[in-house]
Amino acid sequence: MPLELIFHGAAGAVTGSCMELRGTRHRVLVDCGLFQGSRTLETLNYELLPFDPRDLDLVVLTHAHLDHAGRLPLLVREGLRAPVLCLPPNRQLLGPLLMDAAKLQASDAERRNERPDRSGLPPFEPLYDFEDVTELVAQVETLRAGKWHEPLPGLELRFWDAHHILGAASVELRLDGQALLFSGDIGDGATKLADPPAPEGGWDHVVCEATYGDRDRVVPTEEARRERLAKSAEAALARGGNLVIPAFALQRTQLLIEDFVTLFDSGRLTPVPVFIDAPLADKVTRAYRRYDTPPRRGPSPFDHPKIRFTRSVDESKMLNRISGAVIIAGSGMCTGGRVRYHLLRNLPRADSTVLFVGYQARGTLGAVLESGARLVRISGADVRVRAHIESLDAYSAHADRAGLLRWIAARAPIRGNLFLDHGETPALDRLAADAAQLPGIPAPIVPVLGESFRLAPQARAIRSAAPRADAPALVAGEDLSSRQAALRELLDSRLAALPTDAARRAALDTVQHAVEALPR
Repeated sequence: MPLELIFHGAAGAVTGSCMELRGTRHRVLVDCGLFQGSRTLETLNYELLPFDPRDLDLVVLTHAHLDHAGRLPLLVREGLRAPVLCLPPNRQLLGPLLMDAAKLQASDAERRNERPDRSGLPPFEPLYDFEDVTELVAQVETLRAGKWHEPLPGLELRFWDAHHILGAASVELRLDGQALLFSGDIGDGATKLADPPAPEGGWDHVVCEATYGDRDRVVPTEEARRERLAKSAEAALARGGNLVIPAFALQRTQLLIEDFVTLFDSGRLTPVPVFIDAPLADKVTRAYRRYDTPPRRGPSPFDHPKIRFTRSVDESKMLNRISGAVIIAGSGMCTGGRVRYHLLRNLPRADSTVLFVGYQARGTLGAVLESGARLVRISGADVRVRAHIESLDAYSAHADRAGLLRWIAARAPIRGNLFLDHGETPALDRLAADAAQLPGIPAPIVPVLGESFRLAPQARAIRSAAPRADAPALVAGEDLSSRQAALRELLDSRLAALPTDAARRAALDTVQHAVEALPR
């Protein structure tokens, strides 16, 4: 019986990573992440799972980012009893990351249920709670990288450092006589290595991420990256307002702290308060110190007097009254967390700056702001954007197009198929076209949400189930709430520009007739 590979997430999008392998004897899940982005895409988190967690024999986790790990506690709630395997740092990271996610879900559900526009609608419920997280972490087992393990009879597994974030891995599997490779999220360092080596005869099937599949960039040196940060910070703080940096609590925040401290201590940047308004980042930093920080002479950058972790809600609220500071807060794509409160306060201020230092997935608030929106909707409120919106493409933990192609080329020969996931349509299309030109690489398959394939050794995959009919609309990722806000702004501006009240009444009549003509 051939293996079956099913794409339950990150197919045509960069979030919700989740793939299932159904073999002769075993069922294995690779990742189970949250869908993040537009409200439409996020509704997938609340659907019934397309598989029964009780039937799984093993869960393999590539890394702890929520788009790969964020639904793991939901599996436990729904009956998962199988072990979850990952590299050692992830076990320490998953506890605080998923506890924070549970807390945010609970507060988000409470906030939504209290909104007047949701009166009479069914209440939102969190996906999972603290108890589910605790049970999940108890089922996590860690393995060393570069060493073969046999967690189940007839299934062998080996992790490789993906050079993405702390604890990130690519996963090599031997199952039902086939050699399979799942890239996970790949960092630039992984594209310069031959690991993992190709098995004798080549790979049967490879799944590769495509986040930056249509983007080439010059990866700056550490010094160049810090200089670009210094220039951005100088310009922002010279305006007199705050510099708000949305950043993920894992890796990105710690790297920013190190860079600011270096710039302060070298005299390149005048020291200013840097507030880390993310209790999660404080907890994650403890794991970061243990696993990732090399031995240092002198104090740690995380103990610098200008670096201030806010640990309480009251401390966070005090930041509403300050100016001339740097505020680093999660989440990195503005999909939740305390950064949304800082955006509520700082977006209307012409003297403030919002600096994006990471990828903004389609449909997220971060992507809407990057696109130039002048009015956005945050927590039910229309917020006018007067702040400066800037991006600094120097902190990405993902390989670019050229790097991904190097990684793919090093996997040749692939005897069966190369699947491309974890990317948006332009990135997937460009990377697929370029990868098809590489020697020893078959024309890639770009799976769609819900699509499944039968895999055979050294043979082309056969589609065994069609994708979801609504997949294109789900992954389109448009932020409808912000589009509504923009439409209201357009209507207000056009009405204000009309010369008389009579003209305004006529315009409102036209709009009303158009709305009344919509299907109920």
